Amino acid sequence: MLRVSVLFLILLALRLFYLHRHVAAMVLVRRDASGWFTHELGRRVLLVAVPGHVSTYPVPREERVRVVRVAGLVLWHKKLSIALPNGACSHLSDISPQEFDARFPSWLQLGPPGRGA
Repeated sequence: MLRVSVLFLILLALRLFYLHRHVAAMVLVRRDASGWFTHELGRRVLLVAVPGHVSTYPVPREERVRVVRVAGLVLWHKKLSIALPNGACSHLSDISPQEFDARFPSWLQLGPPGRGA
């Protein structure tokens, strides 16, 4: 029983470490705290390599992630990525969060939390 408990704790710690590293790559856009719970919205704009039959060049994309933390530990996250126009390649670092906000579903937009699904 003790071995199973130790193994479970190790797996839980590895999962928390993985989620923390995954979410840390995002730029924080908004954070709403309520007691021990924190709801965050992060984003990043990048060039993504796509399969060769789609394009031989990387395409610009914006990723957003909704994160729920409890006492600072990542409990849950959900990510969505949208394609940006090819002209965005020349100014990726200058793209503001509001520029393509309408392309995301309401739960990933910059409005207040609890809006939408």
